[in-house]
Amino acid sequence: KAALHASHTLKPGGILCFRDYGRYDEAQMKLSSQRNKKLDSPNFYVKSDGTRCYYFTIEDVEGLFGEAGLEVLELKYIRRIYKNFGEGGAERRRVWVQGRFRKPF
Repeated sequence: KAALHASHTLKPGGILCFRDYGRYDEAQMKLSSQRNKKLDSPNFYVKSDGTRCYYFTIEDVEGLFGEAGLEVLELKYIRRIYKNFGEGGAERRRVWVQGRFRKPF
């Protein structure tokens, strides 16, 4: 519903930018190993504070915005490794899905 609503609010030629958690993000791996409640999808979790989070694939995002009538301009994974120098140099491996979509003219 959100992608369809966003599509309806764009003017023809308007651009929508999207960025959210990507599949196999370190946070997802941590959640899956802690037996957090999974909802209707194997990639949809409820954190201990009640926050819900979904970890997308490129195909998930392409399907959502494609069904909403938007054309893909760019769609890719962003992968980063962050080092925490204050706590013994711990590393966190993060994954996001990032895309730009356009409403046809």
